[in-house]
Amino acid sequence: MAETLLLIDASSSIFRAFFALPPFTNSAGIPTNATLGFTNMLLKTLRDVEPDYVAIAWDAPGAKRRKQAFPDYKANRDATSEDLKAQFPYIRRIVDALGLSSFEFEGEEADDVIATLATRFEQPDIKIVSTDKDLMQLVSDRVVLLDTAKNRTLDADAVEERFGVEPDRVLDVRALVGDSSDNIPGVRGVGEKTAAKLIQEFGSLDALLDGAEQIKAKGQREKMLAGIEDARLSRELSRLRTDLPLDAELVALKPAEPDSSALTELYRELEFKRLLEELGGAAIPAAPVPEIRVEIIDKPAALKALVKSLQTTSRSWLSCVLEGDDPMRSPLYAVARGAPALPSALVAVEAIGEDAVLDALRDLFEDAGREWVGFDLKRDAVVLGARGVELTGRLLDATLAAYVADPSQPLKPELLARVHLGMQIDAADDVFGRGAKRKAPAELGVEQVAPFAAAHLTAAGALVPELQAGLEDRNQQDLYADVEVPLVGVLARMEQAGVRVDEPGLTALEQEIDRDLAALEERIYELGGESFTINSPKQLQGILFEKLKLPPGKRTKTGFSTDESVLEELSSLHDLPRELLSYRRLSKLSGTYVEALPKLVHPETGRIHCRFHQTVAATGRLSASRPNLQNIPIRTPTGQRIREMFIPAEGRVLVSADYSQIELRILAHFSEDRALVEAFECGEDIHIRTASDVFGVAPDTVTPDQRSRTKAINFGIIYGSSAFGLARQLGIGQSEAAEHIKAYFERYPGVRSFLDQAIAGARERGFAETLFGRRRYLPDLNSRNRLERAAAERMATNSVIQGTAADVIKRAMIQLDADLRAGEGLPAGAQMILQVHDELVFEVVPEAAEALTERVCERMQHVPEVSVPVKVHAGTGQNWLEAH
Repeated sequence: MAETLLLIDASSSIFRAFFALPPFTNSAGIPTNATLGFTNMLLKTLRDVEPDYVAIAWDAPGAKRRKQAFPDYKANRDATSEDLKAQFPYIRRIVDALGLSSFEFEGEEADDVIATLATRFEQPDIKIVSTDKDLMQLVSDRVVLLDTAKNRTLDADAVEERFGVEPDRVLDVRALVGDSSDNIPGVRGVGEKTAAKLIQEFGSLDALLDGAEQIKAKGQREKMLAGIEDARLSRELSRLRTDLPLDAELVALKPAEPDSSALTELYRELEFKRLLEELGGAAIPAAPVPEIRVEIIDKPAALKALVKSLQTTSRSWLSCVLEGDDPMRSPLYAVARGAPALPSALVAVEAIGEDAVLDALRDLFEDAGREWVGFDLKRDAVVLGARGVELTGRLLDATLAAYVADPSQPLKPELLARVHLGMQIDAADDVFGRGAKRKAPAELGVEQVAPFAAAHLTAAGALVPELQAGLEDRNQQDLYADVEVPLVGVLARMEQAGVRVDEPGLTALEQEIDRDLAALEERIYELGGESFTINSPKQLQGILFEKLKLPPGKRTKTGFSTDESVLEELSSLHDLPRELLSYRRLSKLSGTYVEALPKLVHPETGRIHCRFHQTVAATGRLSASRPNLQNIPIRTPTGQRIREMFIPAEGRVLVSADYSQIELRILAHFSEDRALVEAFECGEDIHIRTASDVFGVAPDTVTPDQRSRTKAINFGIIYGSSAFGLARQLGIGQSEAAEHIKAYFERYPGVRSFLDQAIAGARERGFAETLFGRRRYLPDLNSRNRLERAAAERMATNSVIQGTAADVIKRAMIQLDADLRAGEGLPAGAQMILQVHDELVFEVVPEAAEALTERVCERMQHVPEVSVPVKVHAGTGQNWLEAH
């Protein structure tokens, strides 16, 4: 087997780690996120590759050759963060302690060091850890790039697929395209596709520049003639040096034996618990993990003794072990219990009997003075609630605490335990398997299930106080304790309540859609001139791009893309893409809802018990599955028919209450824009008011098209839409869309000021924050990549507005649930059953619908703490559509 030389672009990897991880610090306040991320990447790569030789390449400090040749080189980049600068010395020390060779050369960048080393030695295969596009010019039959973040290898075929030319001509393409992240100009107006086509046609950049007057397309010819000098300059800036006089012999690149004592000292100082543990060092005295002991309870007498012991403490750890993954249907296999200073216990339900177990534990579960600790306690609450036992008391959910602390971090128990405690526990997949090979707990037996459950209980018990301390330090304890934790019980009760669907109506709708799909098939075959498999990308490529000669767009591994965005663009050129889109959308709605909903009906309750998720959306929004309620389109005829299928129980009606334009009202509150605030204070139709302002017409003359356009602008501002995005959405030119956005900001300057301040504040702090203290960390706000930075800026503003709206609906749900449970002035049996975006759906007897509606609207209107009036639209009906 050939030997391998591993070359690592340290600077690239460090920056990537810094912007990928939240801003960690050790107890002394030293920033550690880049150091931890780089070290983990380095160690994993060394394990995966097992190289014979290793070299770490660094950017040299001081002036760079390229900067001297072109003063504007990388002029658009922000200054390096002080938090990142502070970590470079530690990373250097770790690299040295690992016994790895480092190289840098005055005036040059790490890319040039790598290029020199990659071309110096003829023998070993070379793997370069970097995603830098310039390094792709080095790829050959023995040189590949490793993208460690995406776990992929870029060989010559991958480079050609990426650029449309072989690696040895990548430099020519880069000379034409330039690089916005490095401020390399390229030829103005020439993109990658055009560049690759021209290089393929002329053979090389020199031939292209010499023969620019021979380019057939006038526009391309004029751009190239105007950009010849820029192309030459860009090639020199992108060209890698391969002749640096580095003092590097191959044999000297063999890794030395790591210096364990130096690494131990570094890991201790930086408080890298898991790395220290892997190194064999003593644990850091920060959050000691209790010894894990577990007792298997399989006899009534032992269960009675367990209950007695648990009554001596007010805090218990809990996890219900199911035979399957459905908390409403799957048999209960065991109940794992624990408490501080007591051994964990696994109560074997099958051995004792479910009724006997629940009866014995009921008083503990329903003790309002008790604290419950665990991961995803909503699932446990649903499991118990489905069996007639209510989990009350104070819930201390480790998953929720971690989510509030940082919604972007992995929330699996084993990852939380490893990151926050340095504790190694098994993942569920490691114990039970995954997919078709997954085994039920009964197949493994209590002897295997017990230690797994006990370890998770112990981890939750240790995590909660540590995470809570962090929340208190960041003033987020109220958000956790007063919003997210109470919502657990609310959502559990909603899941248990479920919603009824019209099964005969769904059958009839499925038949109707089948007829519509058949008609669409015939139309598609007619437009395509032949029958073909509509869902086959390969056959569709042949019809669209070969037979009909429509212009292809994005290239994939199997040809040109036929995805929705491509079909949207082609719809203006031919009717076939439009009909294909209609077919796909109708077919997806049918499969996702019309055919699927009857299968979700619980055989005993006769209702669908949707699952609501608190810890999925980074903005704080709730989401749902089985079914995904958020994705039912409200404005399409089929989407409306699907909503008609959601119906109340016999003798009841549905009540729907929906915040009116809550996100725009929140925008008015934050921006304090006088015109926007006045529009809401006067009760105007905000979209008509905006259309009047943007188009300069009287409100009573605003056309439906103008209102529709400004509605897209209003919400586009919230979601950070660019002129390009707005143009695609409205089907207008990009310049026209830009004019609409410009007119909007001229009329509402306070909005522009707020957006700019929100981005600047998030960049300074490292996170966006809602009105109620919810944070979203956005490391890419300081990314050197322009596209990544722009995406993070959109998230910064969107997270403030949408996150505040999420907090508002959650607070309303908590208050309304309390009202319903107290029953004061409200009908008995009324219940909240669905939540979708800014809408809540209730089920109630008809004679009490008016009273419930009044209470719901009153509560919802008084929850948001904003400076503009809040409106709630409410309705009653015999199905969801009618109520909405």
